[in-house]
Amino acid sequence: MCYNKCDDGYGVNLYENPADPIFAGRITQKIPYLIQKGYWGGGEKDMICLGNEKQWAYLKHFDVKWFYAHSKYPVGWGIAVHSEPECINHGGNIDGSTPYRIWGRVGDAIDIGGNRWIREEHVTIK
Repeated sequence: MCYNKCDDGYGVNLYENPADPIFAGRITQKIPYLIQKGYWGGGEKDMICLGNEKQWAYLKHFDVKWFYAHSKYPVGWGIAVHSEPECINHGGNIDGSTPYRIWGRVGDAIDIGGNRWIREEHVTIK
């Protein structure tokens, strides 16, 4: 869930194609929006999709209530990190000492940002 940071009547621009944004309209209501997916271009380029492919907005314009993945295991026990949601290519481990913000979910894999995916079975989502 996210909320537009602007007051009612002031808008946040919407775009299509987050990799090369093209203006597609704007939203002007300060109501809750459900984030459908994200584009992590880094810093000011991070965008969230609020609906179809013509409803991308810059993340910086929203207050977001994020969900976090907490390891089910003691600190120091590793959770395998993969470079894709199919969890085939092992890219290292995280130790579970800190919760990770969830950027997305595909099947039973959780996106913890930076092209890093972990299996949902190893975490509790709060």
